[in-house]
Amino acid sequence: MVEYKQKISCIVPAYNEGARIGKVLRALYKNKAIDELIVVNDGSKDDTESEIRKFKGVKLITYKKNGGKSYAIMRGLKASKNKLVMFIDSDLVGLREKDIVALAKPVLEDKADISISLRKNSLNIYKFFSLDFISGERVFKKELLGNLDEIGKLRSFGLESFMNKRIIKNKLRIKVVKWDNVISPRKSKKMGFFHGMVGDIKMIKQIIKTVGFFGMISIFFNMKKLIVK
Repeated sequence: MVEYKQKISCIVPAYNEGARIGKVLRALYKNKAIDELIVVNDGSKDDTESEIRKFKGVKLITYKKNGGKSYAIMRGLKASKNKLVMFIDSDLVGLREKDIVALAKPVLEDKADISISLRKNSLNIYKFFSLDFISGERVFKKELLGNLDEIGKLRSFGLESFMNKRIIKNKLRIKVVKWDNVISPRKSKKMGFFHGMVGDIKMIKQIIKTVGFFGMISIFFNMKKLIVK
């Protein structure tokens, strides 16, 4: 890969992902697109921390009480040294080194201000419109987020919604990067069918509660206008 002047700090929040995080980190570890890899163990009760420690040189942040994804991201951001940051979820399946490079390149080459993944198992409506506006995999300038202390207080899906509003306000160029081999396990897969179904319903409710139904539609179509080829 070409040597770029700008460097990326990659932040991976993790909670009870001991069974999956190793494969995710293998795609990130010593990846040429990443200058710094930060993993935040958000109060896991399983072997997540021991799995992370197998990767020497990774900056590990760990604490006992689960604070939620936004809090974990905030801790990672505060520890990061670069102006560009990448967010990667710790439960992804099928993630490869080249997927990370593909996500990084549009921003590193200044062809976009932010890149956002579109996974293999994104909802069909997201794939139809070629935009998953709640995707957790993104590359962008850290300055977009402003006051990092406020980030840690955002509720579930508040981070993505907060970012989306700023993207629209600043008319940032969005590059959607299709990950045809990568999936994010449904909650039914991770928690069992019943508990997973309940979790998915809660997720939808939380998104609507955060931005409102019509707000969600507005954000979606305003972001769609900002997509670059």
